[in-house]
Amino acid sequence: MREALHVIDNELYRLPYSATKDEVNNFKKLADKDLFQCPHCKAKLIVKYGDMKGIYFSHQHSEACEVSRKIDQAEKRYSRQIERETKIHNTIQAILHDEISNQAKNNTIIKVDYGYRAKPDLKEFPDIWVKVADREFALSVITNVNSLVDNKLSNTISKRHQYFLEQGMEPIWFVEKKEQAIEREKNSIVLWDAELTIASKTNQDREWDSLLASLLKDTMFFKYFNYPVSTENIAIDVRSMYYIYSNEERIVVKVQRFLKDRLVKPYRAFLLGIGYEIPFADAVLIKNEFLLSNPTLEVQYQNEYIQKYKQLQIAVKEQQRIEKERNQQEEEARQKLMQQEQERKKKILEQISSQKLRGSQEPISVSSYDDLKFLLKKRIGLTQRQQMELWTHYMPKIGLKNSGVVWDLFIENECKSYDELRKVLQNFISVRSK
Repeated sequence: MREALHVIDNELYRLPYSATKDEVNNFKKLADKDLFQCPHCKAKLIVKYGDMKGIYFSHQHSEACEVSRKIDQAEKRYSRQIERETKIHNTIQAILHDEISNQAKNNTIIKVDYGYRAKPDLKEFPDIWVKVADREFALSVITNVNSLVDNKLSNTISKRHQYFLEQGMEPIWFVEKKEQAIEREKNSIVLWDAELTIASKTNQDREWDSLLASLLKDTMFFKYFNYPVSTENIAIDVRSMYYIYSNEERIVVKVQRFLKDRLVKPYRAFLLGIGYEIPFADAVLIKNEFLLSNPTLEVQYQNEYIQKYKQLQIAVKEQQRIEKERNQQEEEARQKLMQQEQERKKKILEQISSQKLRGSQEPISVSSYDDLKFLLKKRIGLTQRQQMELWTHYMPKIGLKNSGVVWDLFIENECKSYDELRKVLQNFISVRSK
């Protein structure tokens, strides 16, 4: 065995991996005085030292009890399970064990052990096993997350999560922070598929469910945050991830909550704020269950989120008001132009009617190409195709602003059809070009 319980106060006693000759001899003397015993069969343990194993406990004559053998085998399987992890994994695992062990000293309903020791018969192990009253928890730490883009590894983590559930344990995962992927402009978090599976559901998440149930009555809610929601009737299911990292002073956990949304790749979820940091010790504080949050910060966090929602709501509504006002002004201007156009055409028609009554050939004022088209439609039934030819072929040569010239030529030559007008225009252009 590599570990054993100190017989005094039943505290877990760990031997260092490496030690000086004097330190090894001292541990051996302590063992000779029956200080160490197997936590399973209660037999006396001795201390040994080797180049490969370092300093370690052993049963006398290497005759380990059955439970110890089983745990040794489990430890080997667990060692293979965590081969991909970085050195920080062992550090975080040890801190986890120590923090919860300290709580267990003052709370008899809490039991804690390493996963492979508590459940040696499992096929896969959590890093830390915790029992709080009748509930069992499986705590796991994921580091070396650059490899998590690998589908095989992601599937392994998802299957491990499901396996823990099947074994009656509630999984809690801590993920190295550099895995976190945020789309700030869309107020979303993009998850790898294992993250979507291992995200926790706590009492605080349920409080967010209640809060969002009220806020989502506003049909514009996601538009305020510029979030591309995947469905009109999104299910209210807030989850949380716990990203772990070391700052200059200590190891901390970032609590990040999100609303589950897109369940196909890319796995996008609605981000509930930027999250907040808490000391590792606070994250694993137990009160009937793991808090995994700071209640005071959580209230502040929710209040700030509501305030941000109201600010965005006001800003978007103001923008909509401005846009509506601008559209209304544009529509009024368009209507005014249409009215002016109609009045101009009406005036032209009145001029034509007046000329017919008096038998007069007084010139009609033509100030635009629209006026010219209107008059030619009335006089000779100008078609769309003929309009296009007139505009693209003749007007550039005569002058785009010289619609009055075309009309004067039409009147002077008493054209009865577009073909006659075409000949007049061709002759006019030819003469002018000489």
